[in-house]
Amino acid sequence: MKATGWLRGLEVAAGGTGIVSHAGLALLRALSDNIGLTAGLSKALASRRPLVHDRGRVVADLACAIADGAEVISDFRVMADQRELFGLVASVPTCWRALSEIAGGGGRALARMTAAVNAARCRAWAAIAARHGAIPGIAVADKTLEQVTCIRLDASVVTAHSDKELAEPNYKGFGHHPLLAYCDNTGEPLAGKLRRGGAGSNTVADHLEVLEAAITALPPLFRRRLMVTCDGAGASHGLIERLDALASRPGHQLIYSVGWDLGERERAAIAQVPGQAWQIAVDHRGEVRERRADDACPGRGCAHRRCRIEEAHVTELTGLLRHGRAGDQLAGWPATMRIFARRERPHPGAQLTLFEAEDGWRYSLWVTNLPTHLRGWRADLAYIDATHRVHARVEDCVRTGKDTGISKLPSHLFALNQAWLAAALIAATLLCWLKLLALDGNLARAEPKTLRYRILHAAARLTSSGRRRRLKIAAAWPWAPAIITAWERIAALPQPP
Repeated sequence: MKATGWLRGLEVAAGGTGIVSHAGLALLRALSDNIGLTAGLSKALASRRPLVHDRGRVVADLACAIADGAEVISDFRVMADQRELFGLVASVPTCWRALSEIAGGGGRALARMTAAVNAARCRAWAAIAARHGAIPGIAVADKTLEQVTCIRLDASVVTAHSDKELAEPNYKGFGHHPLLAYCDNTGEPLAGKLRRGGAGSNTVADHLEVLEAAITALPPLFRRRLMVTCDGAGASHGLIERLDALASRPGHQLIYSVGWDLGERERAAIAQVPGQAWQIAVDHRGEVRERRADDACPGRGCAHRRCRIEEAHVTELTGLLRHGRAGDQLAGWPATMRIFARRERPHPGAQLTLFEAEDGWRYSLWVTNLPTHLRGWRADLAYIDATHRVHARVEDCVRTGKDTGISKLPSHLFALNQAWLAAALIAATLLCWLKLLALDGNLARAEPKTLRYRILHAAARLTSSGRRRRLKIAAAWPWAPAIITAWERIAALPQPP
């Protein structure tokens, strides 16, 4: 059989009618409408002058296009060119004007947009809880922390390949340095701030602003029990003081877990830790972090202690730093703050400090206000360590966020790029809601690239009869049943008032 046999008799011609190449995009657009997001944006961006295209509709459509893979504003045509399905959609110049108007409105316009998204989030989370019984918990190794809402803060560099306004040299090259907050329970962005390229990783004012915006973004019912995490690059005295103040509010619970620098006092404390005080750490399956030794006996099922090497340990340094011979070395920090250390075998090629090279362990520290009176797995040193290490999941959120518009700032103007960032965050939010409200199995855990290939970019034929339109997904498409089920679930959402 010839490998090129499929080409025999094949002709390509234009003139097809009723063909929709991005049929799955209708799911996101319907979700935006049925959850009340489009109407909220329309109200937030209402203008006194008559407009052909409602600005809320334009922004909602732009967010859908970004979720579908649009990287520049001209990609907005993916919807405008399929008028048979989507109706009258704004042109690319109109989309530019809408973003320019938002940029001209400054902080007030962005605040109104944010309020509209937050109102829609209340309805979306209520629907998610109704479908699943509760908002997803926080996965920690082999455990799940229920009824706690987790906010993860992280800054990331967005590379600029041209001289954009406020793009500056930074530790990764040249560009901007946005600060973002994500909800670990649902994976959606809660807040974001576009910053100049040279902005510091631990700028207190920026972190407090984004933290406040992220808490405000949560539905009121889910603000009572919070967890906030941040890596060592974003740690600062001001951030921890603010977190401690939020944790002391009556009727509220806030547990923070923040990275900590390894300084001279911490190195001195680690040197005083006896060997038996180091507890073995656990991996993402809840199993101890160990590997077989190079000189282990042939029987892989043996129980010889010498045949296994423990790869990571954790211990608490609070007592040594608070009540050691040098006195209270954490004076000035909140009294509820506890400090922990983790040591692990370095990976090949890892750069170690002189202190680490001396004993061959790589150290990382973090602080938390986790109460000492807790019992059960939550109080176990290994799980306290695992709870902090899963902060790394925010890096996946940032990575997929960059694949959903954040890394493609379209304009030279900083204010217009801020408006684009707001639309990109809405796009990422819609994808998260789509997975939680309408999809199952692997699709409910899929990243944007997979969702685009399997769901959003699916082709279909649009037919009309009896005053009704029917979007017919190809019967051979493996994910056609999932698309149909998703449409039925979105159509069944309670309509907003």
